Amino acid sequence: MAARINLADPDYEPSDDDLARLMHDAFSGLRDAREESLRAMRARIERLQVDARARFAANQPTNAGS
Repeated sequence: MAARINLADPDYEPSDDDLARLMHDAFSGLRDAREESLRAMRARIERLQVDARARFAANQPTNAGS
């Protein structure tokens, strides 16, 4: 593994490889984080739908004439 460089050092001019590695490191977990976020959002929506349907069913008037 390459030695870490100090990109905050104003005297250091990063190479294209340094910048590519920085971008790779910065975004390496983004795909997994996005997929987990979508899974959590879908699960939350499903729970809210179940709750909403239950509340809707509970508030339906009963048909006393049948």
